[in-house]
Parts: sequence; C-alpha cells; structure tokens
Amino acid sequence: MSAQRRHGKRRPFQWYFKQYVLYGVSYAILSRWSGYSIQHLHGHFTRILMQHPPQVILSQEKDTETYLILDGMWFGKRMCLMLYRQSKSKLILCASFMKREFGSLIFKNLKEIHKKGYRFTGVVSDGGTGIRNAVIRMYGQIPHQICMAHIHRQATNSLGKYPKEERVRKLRTLADHMWHVESEEARVWWRDQVNAWIRTNGMYLGETRWDTTGHWWYIHAGVRKSVRAIKTAYEECFTFLDHPLMPKTTNEIEATIGNLSMKHLIHRGMKREKLQSFIGWFIYFYNRNILSCRKTRED
Repeated sequence: MSAQRRHGKRRPFQWYFKQYVLYGVSYAILSRWSGYSIQHLHGHFTRILMQHPPQVILSQEKDTETYLILDGMWFGKRMCLMLYRQSKSKLILCASFMKREFGSLIFKNLKEIHKKGYRFTGVVSDGGTGIRNAVIRMYGQIPHQICMAHIHRQATNSLGKYPKEERVRKLRTLADHMWHVESEEARVWWRDQVNAWIRTNGMYLGETRWDTTGHWWYIHAGVRKSVRAIKTAYEECFTFLDHPLMPKTTNEIEATIGNLSMKHLIHRGMKREKLQSFIGWFIYFYNRNILSCRKTRED
C-alpha cells in the first residue's frame, strides 16, 4: 500500500528527498510510496540539489576536556572530503572538499569552527603534513594525537599478515603490541624492544641490490617502511597517555565516513558538483537527526 493511500495525502517533498539522501531509498520505492513518477521525483530532487542546504546551529558539548577529530574521505584520487567532529559527539562540525589535504584549506575550516565558539583541549588526526601545519597555525602547540590505527596499518600492511621470516614475524608482533601500551612505562619498554630489534637486524635492513644499469634499491623496502612507521608511533601516537580522555584513534569519525561512503556507492555516477551538493544535504539531514534525538532525550 502506498504512503499516499495510508495517510490520505502525500508527505512534503522534502520528506521523500530526505529518504533518498539520508537512507539511500531508491526512486522506484519513493515513487511507490508517493504516487509521483520516477521522472518527476528525479527532476524535483535535481532542482533541490542545485540549492545549498540551510545552516544548522550547533552548540558545543559541555565537557571539561574536548578533542577535535578530523579525517579525510577520498573519492578515488579526484578529491577528498575533510570531516571535523568533536569527540563523543556525532555532529559534523564542518565538511570541506579539496583535491588534497591542503594546510591552507584545513586552516580555513579550523577558523570557521573557532568562529562557531568551539574550543578544544587537543586534536586527533592521521598526522598528514597539511593537517599538522594547519593545527600548529591555528592552535599552536596543542596536544596532537596521531591516529594509532593509521600508523598501525602503515606498519603492518608492508609486512603481510603471515610473514615467512622469523625476524619479520617478530617485527609484526612488536607492531601489533602498540595497542597494548597504556602507560609511560609500557611505552618505554616497547620502544626499547623495537630499538633492540633494529640494532640486531641492522645489516638485514641495509641489504641492497644492483641492476645491470647501475641502479640500486633496498631489498627489504617493505620492512624498512614498517620500521619508519613504528618509530613514528612511539614518537607521536602516545599523547593520550598524558590526556586520559583523549581518543587514541580517529575511529569515531571513520564511522561517519563509512556511512557516507555507503551512500556514495548507492548514488555513484554523480558528477562532482552534484555529489558535493548531495554530501552537503546528507550532512544537513544527519545533523538534524542527531539534534532531534538529543532534544527528545532532554525532554
């Protein structure tokens, strides 16, 4: 039975548009619910997507310690969507498309968030150069946690899940152990274990091979890459030890990115301008839903 027949009249057009954007409901289903033709829905939705969504007024959570989490969602290699969230809050504070993680554009987003009244105790990110520069420019030497999940992936992807060599399996175990570090003593012990592995396998890491043209390369390039990532980990991934409420990863925002990614796959094939508008409307409805649920709980 169609929605029109159940309720005696059609719902407002924006309701159908919300189902399309936020929940990925197809034109065929919306046509059955509303009684409108697919062509009519498509034309009307296209006109809405040509407009900017209204502004949603956001207020900061009343917490003593607050942390800004930012991460990028890539659409192939053509563009990146930078997302910004406050830790423990699902609201998207800001979203911006860019071709790369440019520090100047990220700084502009941070200024926009600052103008909204948001203040943060620290920042959690993947540690990209553009992000680092923008954070220092905006907040100075604010505590900055580099996402442990990002560094762990960098450290393990180049080793493989089941390395054949015993020494590489040992390195893989050390890389996995970073998740178990919960105190400064444990961090120092783990760092010493990594340094001992590097000293023992120094010659192995330095092995090179020459080709017939006179060029050379490191034989164990993947292992060297893993070692560099692990060194980054014990230098920059344990800021949370001095700030117990600080997240150690950007997983909070990656859940939002996963949600957006699924909607993008449902509506893939959109041109860039239309996709950017679609994402803007998705964030609008997404934030409205969260604020509505929050108000219901408070009432």
